[in-house]
This record gives sequence, C-alpha cells and structure tokens, in this order.
Amino acid sequence: MDISSFIIILTVGLAGGFFNTFIGAGSLLSIPVLILLGLPPHTSVATNRLGVIGSDIAGWYGFHVKKMIDYRAGIILAVPTLIGAIIGANLVLEVDEARLKKIIGFITFVILIFIMIRPKMGIEHIKTDLKNYHYINAVIIGFIVGIYGGFYGAGAGTLLIYILILFFGATFMESAGTHALANLCFSATAASIFAYKGMINYAWVVPLFIGSFIGSYMSAYYSDKIGNIWIKRLFFVVVIVVVLKLLI
Repeated sequence: MDISSFIIILTVGLAGGFFNTFIGAGSLLSIPVLILLGLPPHTSVATNRLGVIGSDIAGWYGFHVKKMIDYRAGIILAVPTLIGAIIGANLVLEVDEARLKKIIGFITFVILIFIMIRPKMGIEHIKTDLKNYHYINAVIIGFIVGIYGGFYGAGAGTLLIYILILFFGATFMESAGTHALANLCFSATAASIFAYKGMINYAWVVPLFIGSFIGSYMSAYYSDKIGNIWIKRLFFVVVIVVVLKLLI
C-alpha cells in the first residue's frame, strides 16, 4: 500500500467514524472505497469489519463518559446480534466476488434511501412502558441485524439505532452510545471469523482503525455542538457517487 492509499483510507476512516457515531452508517462509505482502491469485495468486507472496531470502541467510551448509554438495552441487543453475526460472517464466504460487488452496491443504495425517508425519528426521548413484546421484537430484529452485520455490516448500526428508538424510546444521541455496545460485539465476532478464514488485509486495517477511532471519538466528544443536517447532506452525496461506481 502506497502513501496516497494510506492517506485516503485514513481520511475515509475519519469520515466513517464520524458518521458511524450518529447514524451508524460509516461502512456505507468505507467498504465501497476499499473496493474502489483495489481490495477484493470479500477482503474489503472483512478488513472493514476489523477496522471499524476502532469507531465502536471510541463511540462507546465517548458516550460512556457522558453517561448516555443504556447498558440494559445495549446488552439485550448485543447478545442476539453477536449470534447472528456468526451466521452472517460465514454467509459472505458463499457469495462470489462479482455478485458480492453488485449486492454491496444495491444494499448501500437501499440503506441510503431508508435513512433519507426517516430523518426526524429520535428527536425527543419517549417514555415507554416496556412490555415483554418490546424485548422479544428487539431480540428477533437484533438477531436478523446481526446476520446482516456479519455478512456486510454497512448500515447495521443504523438499524440498531432504529430498534432503540422504536422499542426503547431513545433519542438519536442516546442510541448513538448504546448501539456502539452491540456494534462492538458483532464486529468483534465477525472480525474473529474473518481473521480465522484469512480474509483480512491487516496493512489496510491500520489506517482504517486509526481514522475511525479518531473520527468517532471526536464526534462523541463534540456531540452536543455538532449539527447533523450538513453532515447527512455531504454523506448522501458521497455515498450516491460510490454506489453509481459500484453498480455501473
């Protein structure tokens, strides 16, 4: 890897970590960019999964310091997503690279649309009288998200955030810290499986891990002062360009 690729990956890690903290979609940017830089799709997914652990750690710690993490909800989501990630991480090995590239482009586009049509959820904390069905639904959906997270991962954090908002009445800020706990669990699980299978390019992990850690920590630290509108607008533009490159 040359110095220009190192800088690009580091920068993508910074941006991805920044986005990932608030809307859980940093991999929507990082995986396609790794592919565009020449890393095979399977290797890109695996390498990204280990690299973004930096974002999960920094995001969790940043919001833990601010006491904005609901550990009960986080653990409820962490267990099923971890189990699902084991299935998903093995699924990715069964798909050929050409098809995976198209799948990644399509999933990236679908998740992007999903984010765009639900922009105002989680603005205010909703006091919810939690029933058994809230927990059951959260566990079932969390398991499915874990499978997806192990298979691809981009946008999985976003889905976890929506689970926290829908079933636990959390705000975006509250869910940003809490989802990092579940994210960390399924990311570490999937990365372990990818490492065992020899699918990770460790040289590319280094700048991605460093960048995502710094980007996530900075966004968590300055979360009270950062507005999401322009971040999302820039994010949409970048991802749309990347999707077009992957699908065309």
